Amino acid sequence: MSSHESNSLFLPQGLYERLVYADEVEQLQALADAHCALVDQPTQAQRREHLIHEVSSRLPELLDIVANATEGRLEQSRAELKLIAHLIREARLNANDNSELRVLADPLRLLRALHPPNAVPSIPLTGLRRPWLFTSARSDPSLLGELRAELDAVDRVDILVSFITWSGVRKIIDVLKMATALDAQGLPRTRFRILTTTYIGATEARAVDALAELPGVELRISLDGRRTRLHAKAWIFHRKTGFGTAFVGSANLSESALIGGIEWTVKFTEAADADLFSAAEAHFESLWNDGEFQLYDPHDEAQREALVEALREQRHRPGQNSGNEEPIAIHAWFELRPKAYQLEMLERLESERRHGRWRNLVVAATGTGKTVVSAFDYQRRAREEGSPPRLLFISHRIQILKQAIATFRQVLRDPAFGELLDGNNAPTQYGHLFATINTVHSRGLLTQLGGGLLARSDCG
Repeated sequence: MSSHESNSLFLPQGLYERLVYADEVEQLQALADAHCALVDQPTQAQRREHLIHEVSSRLPELLDIVANATEGRLEQSRAELKLIAHLIREARLNANDNSELRVLADPLRLLRALHPPNAVPSIPLTGLRRPWLFTSARSDPSLLGELRAELDAVDRVDILVSFITWSGVRKIIDVLKMATALDAQGLPRTRFRILTTTYIGATEARAVDALAELPGVELRISLDGRRTRLHAKAWIFHRKTGFGTAFVGSANLSESALIGGIEWTVKFTEAADADLFSAAEAHFESLWNDGEFQLYDPHDEAQREALVEALREQRHRPGQNSGNEEPIAIHAWFELRPKAYQLEMLERLESERRHGRWRNLVVAATGTGKTVVSAFDYQRRAREEGSPPRLLFISHRIQILKQAIATFRQVLRDPAFGELLDGNNAPTQYGHLFATINTVHSRGLLTQLGGGLLARSDCG
């Protein structure tokens, strides 16, 4: 019998990491002798880990067996309790352990919280034991809602984000103020440690101040925006009860990340993943003690000026926003495709150009995606010409320009494309400009820059 034939009898080829069952020993040994199987002796740590997994994976089946043998919910519960007590008792007898056996209450009761009178805390919908993946799906609990619930009853919180914006802070500032409120002894109920950066100028000084001014909050920030090491995003909730939780993913502390963005965040728990939780704690501790991150005091004028200057420097870098306005940052790439009616617009534009008509007007109702059409039309032109042609995008409102530049960056997959021009923002180049109509007129841009601009307007 060939090694391939032996292997095909019971297991597919591939990678494994589990214990060997008794009925597999003979065939696996034959495959190992033929150099077709890799079988090791587990270390003590591996043995314990896999045996625990074996018991935990088989236990639901055993509970089903004893429950199905009885009728009535109360009798089923007692049968399940009896099984667990028997397993523990047998293990202790074999180990000559005479210590007192702590048994579960009958009937079973689930302890959810201990709290002051008339102050029932919020309970996270995803619980404190099981892992969870937040994907921004409509059917899932919201990341923002779960973070608010976690903040409602916690002893200490460690937060690690690349940037912090006021739009994100204002979504949780109320629960943060409650969490850090001083008790009768003048101490905050919850303590916070926050790490962030000035990378790409996305952090806002106003948001940093709002957090750092709260009692019990220590905030450290890296002012060197040229260093891009910190891309991790994490929230670690420490509880003296032993039911800590951690959220690790792609979401910064901004409104788009917490609500509208397409973000993936994994939640794991201290109760179910103690080793992973400890690793997250240790890595945060190492970053907290990294000299790159400086303690920030919002009442220290020198420190605040250094923060504002660092953010201004980042926003004046090529491809970044200028001034004091909130920067345009792409928080997550996602697949943006034109809808059917937008494809029809794009085809009509292309048809007009094939007939030599280059000055075209697209008229569509608000909300139908004129900016998206503009971005895809520009992408097509850039591909045809081999490089992005000059562009002037005009609107009467700065907010529309911010949305437009974000759309163009998504479609073009270029986080540095385009710059803003208005009363508060001065570009470093004029090749790809998003400007307010008042600024275009007051500065005579069309006269200054001459022809060759591919002009787009969204003023309705």
